[in-house]
Amino acid sequence: MIVKQLAFIVLFSILGFATRANAYNPQHLSILLQTKQCPGCDLSGANLNQADLREADLRNAYMAGANLQGANLSGAKLVRADLSRVNLSQALIVGADLNQAHLANANLSGADMRLSRLSFANLLGADLSFADLSGAVLMGSVLRDANVVGVDLNRTYLKRTTMPNGEIESNDYRYR
Repeated sequence: MIVKQLAFIVLFSILGFATRANAYNPQHLSILLQTKQCPGCDLSGANLNQADLREADLRNAYMAGANLQGANLSGAKLVRADLSRVNLSQALIVGADLNQAHLANANLSGADMRLSRLSFANLLGADLSFADLSGAVLMGSVLRDANVVGVDLNRTYLKRTTMPNGEIESNDYRYR
């Protein structure tokens, strides 16, 4: 019996089925708050509620499950960041670079994302209700199953973007 259990554990470890825990690195959090420079940091599950992260460099950061409710990320660099299941409700994300960011199942309700760059971003299942995306660029992004009730898409660039219903937007700009 013990041999079978050990074999099972070894097999799953070798195949990489172990899940990553949502526990941020305290040193990374300290560096971010002091310098606003933390590319590649592990901030998964961190509480950054109302944090001032304007112009922060968080490229390739792992922030899954973090709380950034009401945070100011205006002008931040979040290219290829993992923001899955993150709470960004009521956050200021004006002019941020979120190209290729992973925002699946993120809460972006009421977020101010004007002029942000979200090309090739994954917003699968994200809550964008009442977010302001006016003037944003979402070329090639995925919004499938996203909640877009009340979203401001005025002057938003949506070419080749997969919309919530699965259709691909072919127009360059959305005007209301």
